[in-house]
Amino acid sequence: MNQSLILFAMKIKVETPIYDSSTKNVTVKLKSEYETTAIIKIGFQPLIPFANKVSSEVVDFFIISACVYGIDRFVDRKSHSVDGWSRELAIELPVVDVNKWIGVKNELDALLSFLTGDYWHVTFYKTRFEYPQQNLPTELEDSFSQVNLFSGGLDSLIGAIDFLEAKPDEKLLLASHYDPELSARTEQMNLLEKLEMKYKGQFVHIDSIDVTLLESTEEKESTFRSRSILFIGIALLLAQTKSTPLIVPENGSVSLNYPLSPSRRSACSTRTTHPTFISILRKLWDKLGITTNISNPYELLTKGEMVVNCENKDFLKEIVQISNSCGKRGHRVNWENKTATHCGICMPCTYRRAALLSINDATTYGNSINKKLSGRKKFTPFLLTKQGQDINACFNFLNRDLNREEIKEELLVAGITDLIKIDDYVEVVVRTRAELKEYVYMYGDDIIKKKAGLL
Repeated sequence: MNQSLILFAMKIKVETPIYDSSTKNVTVKLKSEYETTAIIKIGFQPLIPFANKVSSEVVDFFIISACVYGIDRFVDRKSHSVDGWSRELAIELPVVDVNKWIGVKNELDALLSFLTGDYWHVTFYKTRFEYPQQNLPTELEDSFSQVNLFSGGLDSLIGAIDFLEAKPDEKLLLASHYDPELSARTEQMNLLEKLEMKYKGQFVHIDSIDVTLLESTEEKESTFRSRSILFIGIALLLAQTKSTPLIVPENGSVSLNYPLSPSRRSACSTRTTHPTFISILRKLWDKLGITTNISNPYELLTKGEMVVNCENKDFLKEIVQISNSCGKRGHRVNWENKTATHCGICMPCTYRRAALLSINDATTYGNSINKKLSGRKKFTPFLLTKQGQDINACFNFLNRDLNREEIKEELLVAGITDLIKIDDYVEVVVRTRAELKEYVYMYGDDIIKKKAGLL
């Protein structure tokens, strides 16, 4: 980080994690230079047996991932950004082996900055995170072939089905996180019940880990851009313990996060499976001596191609409506169907609806892409509202006449560094556009089709 930026960065100290034997929770206090504070609560009990069997660097990485998630929510972008989005953050982190972490400081700074679109500058101080000894439960003494992230979304569901169908004689370990503010636990549990009925004895799911920002003296940041690094931090504890690869199932469209317009480059929702993020993460782990291999086998598939290629498409059809992809579930005021499970018009919903054209999608959606008016008195053009800005940007994106060279240039600007795969990534974007156009053509009215360049 440029030294001039460090001078103006918001400084936050992450205090030593404290394990509470009565609640089985870990709490971590955040304290800023302005004396503002917050508490991160971690439901650590299910992870204790794994933490006992791995290196301190693996446990440190998990704690850091939880703290990054908490800090991301603690520091409001609107109040603390220099340009309306990027924040400058100087974070003091507790770790066991300070010298080892100093050796990966540059990689960690780069990883976090790429992940959230901010400027992170980390320093370290020595601490000792103490927690009890605990053996692995009997069901976890078996060998597992891999650890999968399991969020309750469509992609992670397909990832689980594909493994369970293709490898019936092997076992899968599933890792999850939930935050009460996101309400993802219900979908996870309902899907797991269906998977257990279909694939009894073929997988084990670790209780979903509750990591929540509590008691903040500041208004919380409303975005959850860093949430998925928590999945990786949790899954790493499991994968390193069982000496298995870690799989992050996510379609290439979302992994690449191709910006809908040049002005939206920094506003992409997530970069946790972006090829560059994974590359930096591998370098970080390698320098720390962490041997777990992390990969995304779906990086060159669109979401629709994941659906079409699912190893048990009939079963997916039966349960797809239980999964949840929506990024705006908490904003129901302007939903036309307020009992729906998805808003229907955020970009995650739009990718989902386009992906599910090949099956009978029983998911309920709060809004149609043809929605015209919004607001209490229905006077405001919907596409001009904050809730309509994503789908509006999507229509404009589809209307642009992009050739492959222009797509390649944008991917490079957006952070792609793997030149060997660059042409493959371009084709993912081309096929993603085609998938979205097919959806808009099928469900859009003439006004929307024209806006998307389809009439």
